[in-house]
Amino acid sequence: MASGAVSGFEEVEPFEEGFSKHYDAHLRPHVSSFEERRIAALKKASRRARVGIPLLTVASPLLLIALIIAVPDDDGGLMGAVAILIGLGYWYISQPIRKYKQNIKGDIFPNILNFLGDFKYNPECGKRVSTLEPSGLVPSHDKEASEDEIIGTYKDVEIDFFETELKRRRRDSKDRTSYSTVFDGVFITLSMNKNFSGHTMVRRDAGAIGNWFKDKFSKLERVELEDPIFEKKFQVYSSDQVEARYLLTTSFMERLLDLGDAFDSKKLECSFYENRLLIKIDVTENLFEPGSIFEPEDFIDDAKTVLADMHQIFRVIDTLKLDQNIKL
Repeated sequence: MASGAVSGFEEVEPFEEGFSKHYDAHLRPHVSSFEERRIAALKKASRRARVGIPLLTVASPLLLIALIIAVPDDDGGLMGAVAILIGLGYWYISQPIRKYKQNIKGDIFPNILNFLGDFKYNPECGKRVSTLEPSGLVPSHDKEASEDEIIGTYKDVEIDFFETELKRRRRDSKDRTSYSTVFDGVFITLSMNKNFSGHTMVRRDAGAIGNWFKDKFSKLERVELEDPIFEKKFQVYSSDQVEARYLLTTSFMERLLDLGDAFDSKKLECSFYENRLLIKIDVTENLFEPGSIFEPEDFIDDAKTVLADMHQIFRVIDTLKLDQNIKL
């Protein structure tokens, strides 16, 4: 910290072993400059808040009254205009903090990931979902917001990971547009040690009616498996029944169930296609996010967050044993 000695990185979890030396060499030298940036960003946001919040408190009701007078028959659009004003105010006030956090992600996170090997990290990766359309796991959507792309190799398994939020446009009876989230989570693409030419999907069980619709409209055939526990949680569809059973061996299904328990099985699906495995997981919180702007900056919380999140990705490979040249 800028005001005193910086504490060292305490290795608590097994996956943190050896990181204290990496921290001293690659992160500690940047602490002072980023602590100064943190304080500056917080002060700037505070100044904007002192002016902006009172202004919004006065302007919002005045704008609403003016719009009601100008458009007396409006039904809902007026509140939307006020909401936009409040949203713009929040964006302006929080902009210094967002910029500071983006600097953390762009400058510091790569130094953390270097501890784990040759990983490329991109905090803003643009639109990525279209490349995964052939998997059959991408829901219909109109908006995509993807971030935190990580590409690298773990135990000879190639990893391509990113977070995304997908939204679908809706119109009500008065032709007003709104957006609802259809997916908020992560996509993890992994290389495979088995060659296959077909397409096999493992979808979460959607109940009797939902499964009937999937069976009716899917271009793939339903695959009946002998594992009752697996069948209760997942439904399998494939272009090749024999190949599906070749991929989904008893041991692999057991490991997939273990992985489902770790991430909540209702929120995990996967697809074998183009000689790779794509795993789709809903998550309740953003991964790879910097620590609080209100805490002194030493990158320790940031490092622990990144290492824990990467451990979860590595856990997928370890649980499914994708690095081993054995029967799946």
